[in-house]
Amino acid sequence: MLKKLSFSMKGVCPILVIGTMSSGKSTLINALAGNDLLPSRNKACTAKEVAILVNDWKLQFAIHKIDSNGKYSLVEKATPKDISDFNQANDITEMIIEGAIKGIKSHKKLLLIIDTPGVNSMNPAHEKVTKEVVDEYLDECLEGLILYVINAQQIAVYDDNVFLTYIAGRLKKNSDFNIIFVINKMDSIDLAREKQDELLADCKKYIQERGIVNPVLIPVSAGSALLFRKVLNEEDISEFEEENFARDFSHYKRKEHSVVDQMSGWGGETDFVQIDGARYTKAEIYAALKNTGIVTLENELAKHY
Repeated sequence: MLKKLSFSMKGVCPILVIGTMSSGKSTLINALAGNDLLPSRNKACTAKEVAILVNDWKLQFAIHKIDSNGKYSLVEKATPKDISDFNQANDITEMIIEGAIKGIKSHKKLLLIIDTPGVNSMNPAHEKVTKEVVDEYLDECLEGLILYVINAQQIAVYDDNVFLTYIAGRLKKNSDFNIIFVINKMDSIDLAREKQDELLADCKKYIQERGIVNPVLIPVSAGSALLFRKVLNEEDISEFEEENFARDFSHYKRKEHSVVDQMSGWGGETDFVQIDGARYTKAEIYAALKNTGIVTLENELAKHY
């Protein structure tokens, strides 16, 4: 596909988003994009490798696709439904989504974000695709980045244990690839019973025991971050999302983080939105967004490309 688009892999920096099924990989990408770009549900919803070519100048997402007969076609203005349909279509062998990802900016190289089906011992086909993607990029690319997503509620489960050991072995053969561990779904942890620092320390120890030296861990709530960004962008949200917004905002506004220097871009007390009868200033929502960890992740990503 990249050859058809006249791009050389030498000028592309791949970012592989990997992990076990339902760890929140697609939701994390959506949080970076600020909208429901990829389908994300509480089941396996990424059937094949889905690549996103970051183009800061493209306001509307497009789909480049190749069918089983090798025929190339382009959808200039793609909707999330188009992306979901093509992802599930058996006659589509390759697909690249092209557009701007607000949380990631291309600089020296073109950024290619690859969402994978994830590993699951109950679905060997998805695991096969995920490992093929990892092997292809680590073998062919001189450099790149792996975002390894771990569900905070399922640390050290069997599938993750086996897959992480495999990834550690592959990275020994290509040390030019960096890796960041995103500990996702932190909002599902009862911090009254389990301290975040202790959870992250246990997770770090688990990763190190699998062969990763000095791992970078970033706790994130991708679901909350996506919801806050959709509200800040004044996108329509469902009744269910409105209920979740009130809960998530209440949770993340309480955290004591200094965000005064980040509020100027979101206006003052007069710049507000109304959700389910309640009023929220955009500055307050952005403060809560920062506390989800997504901005910390974006700042860490910026160091690598």
